[in-house]
Amino acid sequence: MHVMDNNESLIRELIKGSIQRAIQESVAALVVLIAFAAILQHSAVGSPRYYGCLVILVGTGFIAGVVWSYALSFRLLRSHPASDVGFWREAFEVQAKLLRMAPLWYVAPVCAGALLFAAPTHPAEFTPFLMVAAIVAALFAFVTWLNRRAAHKIAEMGVRLA
Repeated sequence: MHVMDNNESLIRELIKGSIQRAIQESVAALVVLIAFAAILQHSAVGSPRYYGCLVILVGTGFIAGVVWSYALSFRLLRSHPASDVGFWREAFEVQAKLLRMAPLWYVAPVCAGALLFAAPTHPAEFTPFLMVAAIVAALFAFVTWLNRRAAHKIAEMGVRLA
């Protein structure tokens, strides 16, 4: 019975974390969508800033869709018993894989949009652009590290299923 309790505890933690990430990302996406939609209205059509806004808006919508498509619900717990270890190990691995691949589906679109948004239109803007590019690269590295760390923890939880 203890093994089953442990499995249920790990499964509930996976589901709770998945839903929590989806909610956090949705709030962040809403803020980004509102901000860049407002900026887009004041950007010259065809400018790097305009296209950067579009890339960020589309990327943000895509991110929210991916996060929610992978989010698990508490109803799933009832549909698959904790004793179905194969299913739950795969669920843990899918969540870990989602986080390990964050640089591709999450960070790259937003960072590309940010670089395009900040692209210099005059030679005097090149130095500030390099500073923005360095910040974007640092954010890319940090978010990648953060997601890989979370993926490792989720994968470890899946291994602990009995």
